[in-house]
Amino acid sequence: MNDKKSLSIRAYLNEIEYCLEKTDDASLERARRLVRVTREILEERRKGDFEEGFLNDNND
Repeated sequence: MNDKKSLSIRAYLNEIEYCLEKTDDASLERARRLVRVTREILEERRKGDFEEGFLNDNND
């Protein structure tokens, strides 16, 4: 795994951890969405925020 992909994944994991500290439904739903995005990055179906081509990828 390259450094930029690793950095992206770490950033998502930090955000997931932050969301899970809260108990409101919106935070928990955001955590679920971030888990899906992180999985897509690991499976190379999506570019991470810090990877080349992120802006050209179909990220939502």
